[in-house]
Amino acid sequence: MAATREHRDEEVTRDADRDAVRLRRGIVWTAALAGLLIGVALAVPDLREVLERVTDAGKGWLVLAVALELASCLGYVATVRLVLRRGPAKPIRHLAWAEMAFGAVVPLGGAGSLAVGAWAMRAWGVAWSRVANRSAVIFLLTSGVNAATLALAGLGVGLGLGAGPRAGLYGLVPAAIGSASIAVFWALPRWRARNGGRMRAGRLEPILQRTATWVADTEAIAFAPDWRLLGAIGYLIFDIAVLWACLRAVGASPPVLALALGYQIGYLANVVPIPGAVGALDGGLLGALVLYGLPAAPAAAAIVLYHAIALAVPAIGGTAGFVRLRRSFTDERRRAVSRAPALGTLVHRAGEALGA
Repeated sequence: MAATREHRDEEVTRDADRDAVRLRRGIVWTAALAGLLIGVALAVPDLREVLERVTDAGKGWLVLAVALELASCLGYVATVRLVLRRGPAKPIRHLAWAEMAFGAVVPLGGAGSLAVGAWAMRAWGVAWSRVANRSAVIFLLTSGVNAATLALAGLGVGLGLGAGPRAGLYGLVPAAIGSASIAVFWALPRWRARNGGRMRAGRLEPILQRTATWVADTEAIAFAPDWRLLGAIGYLIFDIAVLWACLRAVGASPPVLALALGYQIGYLANVVPIPGAVGALDGGLLGALVLYGLPAAPAAAAIVLYHAIALAVPAIGGTAGFVRLRRSFTDERRRAVSRAPALGTLVHRAGEALGA
């Protein structure tokens, strides 16, 4: 038992060191790429107009945008607390902020945030199967809100509800994709139940079995009354509102449904493995917003402002959260060394609660 715990502590320490290096590199590379793009914009006459709009942006709207981004981050914190509800509150809040930092500045940040979450749960003594389950539930819960928003906004745009000059297929196709993705995941646990727990899908069966379990666990959380469910919704909606506030800061008045749809589609560019998604996300959002009728120059300026805020708030708060989380593990191990190991320590209480 003691040997196993020591081995896990060594593994956790190595993972923490690697994550710290990844976070530092992500921040440095993000800053360097941002500086490079600003230099390019200053050198190209046609892009100077965008920077002029940025510098002339309404300060009150920018203050509102920062407040909305903070609200979005707190929504994610509430979501993680909802899924890991039986764990220690303060370390889990630190974990949620740390995940957002990795998601903001590390290439393929979604995978990076899952990795730091796995590191923390392993430090709490949670089994790998439970780590995968909890990580998947957080991902599915937030993705479900994204898919539902895509479906509803797409339907509204398709019906011409405040959609700007474009409607029809520009809205109905995304609505169909969002609805279909929800339907497929919703059907998995029902398919498994109808087949007596077996899915008969050949080599894909183990993957589908695990996914069906994760979906069922996500449903159990999503349909249980808890105010923290609002966090999963606010995490997305407040972030879209940040982009809306940035557009208002540069003098644009975007139609809300078209903005929500353009945001969802533009964020697909975030899968490009670039630190902070600098350049990739901006281009994806600009293309999507222009597609849905927003003027290019104000949209480009607003996206620059939005991306700066969406990077800075999670990166600053998340870096502090990661440092505190890592320090809490170090302090706990020091206390454990100075006295006989006991099941009542913070780490083992968390592991027992989260692994139950």
